[in-house]
Amino acid sequence: MALPTPWQVKFRAGGNDGLADTLKEGVGGSTGMRPHELLEASLATCMTISARMALAEAGVADADVTVRVHLEREESTTRFRYELVLPSALEAFRPAVVKRIECSPVRSTLSKPLTFEPA
Repeated sequence: MALPTPWQVKFRAGGNDGLADTLKEGVGGSTGMRPHELLEASLATCMTISARMALAEAGVADADVTVRVHLEREESTTRFRYELVLPSALEAFRPAVVKRIECSPVRSTLSKPLTFEPA
């Protein structure tokens, strides 16, 4: 749903509401995430959840783990760079966690060819 502030929109996913906007040529705002930041956040949150699941399966509950994602848009390639941040005490689990985040659901979705069609 468009809002009165230029380029600002409210969106609903499931039962949750969010706000997105952008700033272009001095018009718009920065009170919400930019659309490409939503893509980064989607992948980062899914990978972080997958990492926490892998650690929980290894007996590590409530692990302080983070995945940071940065989207690079190039002429012919879109690249998602990610960094797994683990406390040093959990480094022994890195191979299992990496394996898990590499097949996380959002990463799997984004790794397939995409098509865009009107509903």
